[in-house]
Amino acid sequence: MPFKEKIAWISVVTTILVWGGYFGFGLATGWQLHGMVYVTGFVGAVIVQTILVVAASIVTAALAPRDASAGSDERDRDIARRSYAFAYPVLLTLVLCVAASMHFGVSKIGMAYGIMGAIVIAEIVHYAAQIAGYRRGY
Repeated sequence: MPFKEKIAWISVVTTILVWGGYFGFGLATGWQLHGMVYVTGFVGAVIVQTILVVAASIVTAALAPRDASAGSDERDRDIARRSYAFAYPVLLTLVLCVAASMHFGVSKIGMAYGIMGAIVIAEIVHYAAQIAGYRRGY
């Protein structure tokens, strides 16, 4: 498995776990707690995901130093380009849905959480498309 695919796996798993926990907590509490609870949770989620991705990347690089030091070839760049081509329309569609939600009475805070959720979903699509690209071989 190429190093960049391993990083994509690390990223998608940590994104699902960390942000799934963050949004799961918000949904479980009905987003009714004081705003600083969620801001603190957001900052904590960013820090936890950063630590997890960096630590897992270091371990992965230590286990396969030759793969980690290899540069990006044309296939890697093509897979990255295609994965963004999948994720960008998802992000735009979800952001438009969040913007349209104001017509259904969603508050500004709710829309902010919706946009954060849209970004997280688009990142998951991005990493999943990278993984699929490496699995298919292009």
